[in-house]
Amino acid sequence: MSFYGFIKGLAGWAFKLAFPTKVIGPKKLEKKKTVLAVNHLSNMDPLIVGCKLKPRLYFWGKKELFKRKIPAWFFKKMGVIPIDRSGADITSIKTALTLLKNDNIFMLFPEGTRNKGNEDEMLQLKNGLVMLAVKSQAPIRLAMFWKKPRFLKKNYLFVGEEFDLSQFYGRRLSNDILTQASKTVEQKFEELHSKMKVTLTEKGVIKS
Repeated sequence: MSFYGFIKGLAGWAFKLAFPTKVIGPKKLEKKKTVLAVNHLSNMDPLIVGCKLKPRLYFWGKKELFKRKIPAWFFKKMGVIPIDRSGADITSIKTALTLLKNDNIFMLFPEGTRNKGNEDEMLQLKNGLVMLAVKSQAPIRLAMFWKKPRFLKKNYLFVGEEFDLSQFYGRRLSNDILTQASKTVEQKFEELHSKMKVTLTEKGVIKS
């Protein structure tokens, strides 16, 4: 068993007890280039998604996590790619594109930071998601937490169907094109959120 698999196995049991989260949608994703975009409500989000979904996921983490040798070694083993959030980090972007080219799943949080406000409304999406998806020509899959993960509180993680931004492939990524592409993704997130509400109403989680 790999180090990643061992740690994921341990963490999986811990998070199953501490942050019980039911996945609605596919839990095992096909191992191919895919951009997995998730809404961002807490620091626990990447850990919960990583434990709940297969196969291995890679994702960005702020460079400050890599200041010390032991944490840096651990995070790299767990698929975290350091990124400088103060500006365009070309190195981290190239690393993500290489991972996608080699048929890996790259997870990111397109809001760019945690949403500390209304859980039902996402923050404006950053351009990193559509830029990666268009440059790599990788399909996008969305996932959404119903509520902010809270200790011992049952939650839901909805995983949507794949779609792509093929209408933008081969075009120069001007601000206008990036804005158009982001609006497409925003609409898909809205559709997934609507589906979540219908499903949870049927389950009795949301009182009609």
